Amino acid sequence: MTIELTDAIRQALEARPGEPLRVIDPRTKAEYVLISKEWYEQLEQFVGLDPRAAYPLVDETFREGWDDPKMADYDNYEARKRT
Repeated sequence: MTIELTDAIRQALEARPGEPLRVIDPRTKAEYVLISKEWYEQLEQFVGLDPRAAYPLVDETFREGWDDPKMADYDNYEARKRT
């Protein structure tokens, strides 16, 4: 579905070109963010991305480093983290 912008929304978009516009439904108090089609298309690429698709690249990147003794610090990060 496509709807036309109101003059108020168009003016708000023009006041800050390239920035997202936060809008509120006065009846439900639901908040929305209006972004350009270009922003949406860029975000759309990541929204449906399965993180498991990156596993082979991560494995290749760290192949030589997984056995590095320094990785033990990473493995115990939560226990060693300063609060």
